[in-house]
Amino acid sequence: MYMMTPHNEQSQKKRKPKRKQTSKRTSSRLPWKLMLSVLLVVVLMLTAWIQERSISGSQADDAAIQDFELLLDWSNELIDGGTMTGQWSFRWDATLLNGSMEGLAKELFITPKGELLHRNIRENGNAMDGQWQLPDSVIKLVRTDQDKIAEKVTVMLQLDASELEKAAELKKSVRDLHRLLQEKDQNVQMNMKVFGQAKHNQVLSDLKSLAVAQTLEEYGDHGTTSVTYFSNRIKQFRWLSNGKMVNIQASLHKSSIDGDYTLTIGVPLISGEFGEIVEEQPPIN
Repeated sequence: MYMMTPHNEQSQKKRKPKRKQTSKRTSSRLPWKLMLSVLLVVVLMLTAWIQERSISGSQADDAAIQDFELLLDWSNELIDGGTMTGQWSFRWDATLLNGSMEGLAKELFITPKGELLHRNIRENGNAMDGQWQLPDSVIKLVRTDQDKIAEKVTVMLQLDASELEKAAELKKSVRDLHRLLQEKDQNVQMNMKVFGQAKHNQVLSDLKSLAVAQTLEEYGDHGTTSVTYFSNRIKQFRWLSNGKMVNIQASLHKSSIDGDYTLTIGVPLISGEFGEIVEEQPPIN
């Protein structure tokens, strides 16, 4: 018959505290496991949020670039000599962190080989302009507003496509510039304009057909006919003060000197400096 000896009793007493210590260790690990689980969920949610922002940014990029490529196609049909005889203007309106304009300028006024381009500093540093990396191109930066946190910057690019060898060069340069600005502000707004000699005096009707557009406004003044359209083919749009949503503006002007027609097409708008009218000068005899 087995008898409990004093030695055995002491052994049993020693074992009991060990069980309690093990239980305490297990319970102390539970909060850490819970914290790790919560941290993992937070990381996964953050990753999904970053991916969503990246996807929305690429979609905005696609919309602007698709509109640009459509305008390239239309100008080829409507401008005498095609796309590469047109004068192109682009405008981006971005909101950046306060003090970011100088850093952006360093990225813009540079050649593909990394050589710095000369820039003119104006208006106490609130504006700068100079030659861009493409032949016969000018780029301009203007700080339009500023507070302690952010600043609004407008970037304008003007170039003569006839100075380029291929349309692919124009496409790539504009696409790369747009994506650079979109990295700074994924909600950057892009306007584009092409100006050139019209093939004939009915190009506005041709544009409406190409865009499958609805005419919203039309008026004429001193040899100029201006039309505002809305087209489902264009991805971007703007709201006018009258509550109308528009995405194409076009202007056909008949010269009072030689009777030739010039065409201007803006997507989504002809705005800002794009709207300036250059006074006609008579030819030098």
